[in-house]
Amino acid sequence: MYRSELHQIITQALERSKWTRSTRDEDNYRQVICAHLYDDISPNNTEIPSTRSGAGDIRIFGRKIELKYVNAQKRDKLDTILADIDLLLDSKVEFCVVAIRFDSDHKDSHLVRAVDIPLLPSGGAAEPIAQHSPHKYYGPGIFLPACFAHEISRISVTEAGKSKRTNSYLSVEHAHNLERSCFLSVGEHNLHVDVIGSREDGLLIFLYKRAEEVTFDTTGKTQRIEVPYAPAPLLLAKIQRVDVKSKPTLSGRKVSTLESDVPRIEL
Repeated sequence: MYRSELHQIITQALERSKWTRSTRDEDNYRQVICAHLYDDISPNNTEIPSTRSGAGDIRIFGRKIELKYVNAQKRDKLDTILADIDLLLDSKVEFCVVAIRFDSDHKDSHLVRAVDIPLLPSGGAAEPIAQHSPHKYYGPGIFLPACFAHEISRISVTEAGKSKRTNSYLSVEHAHNLERSCFLSVGEHNLHVDVIGSREDGLLIFLYKRAEEVTFDTTGKTQRIEVPYAPAPLLLAKIQRVDVKSKPTLSGRKVSTLESDVPRIEL
């Protein structure tokens, strides 16, 4: 669904949703997104199915969109979010939206304030971080278009009305450092991510969709994204700058450059 007209319409609706104040929970935010979709799509072609139906959180002409909306008061486990990414990789949905609402607390720069990402022991782990299955990838890496890895620090989060301390190894970039367009590679699958909004604006949105029939020309060397750790750093992902092109076909269509000098992150 990368570069489709529906991709463009959803991106525009999410851009407008940043400045709609009434986004207090996931159900409410879903209504906000739909209200903005109606600027381009008839309400008759947009559905909000029962969340128990397995039909997606939003459907547009039968195309399914999964939605997660999190904040410091309504944290979600990473595995819950990754379940939506698995559906995307398996072509069971067309888009995944993860929206993170931020307060003005400086601790909100730590992703773990909104997403319950796996803890790391104080030392000695031999495995990479949060390996996920059935698709083999390292779960926190899906946030790397807007986050950076750093040394483990201890911060406070709230769960069930009680404060507890947890560790943090991913923080959110400043607005000027965000990669607004980025590719994630999971095995043979390629996903495209739009990053909309910022922590400074109070709402950061990730829009994931499949990027099929594309090729990558590397323009820079591959770098490792690691969490500093003892006895050895833990690999989170690898990143390289690429030019993205359409894949040649037997029909003889011209190969076109879709994007230039964008990051590709291998999970």
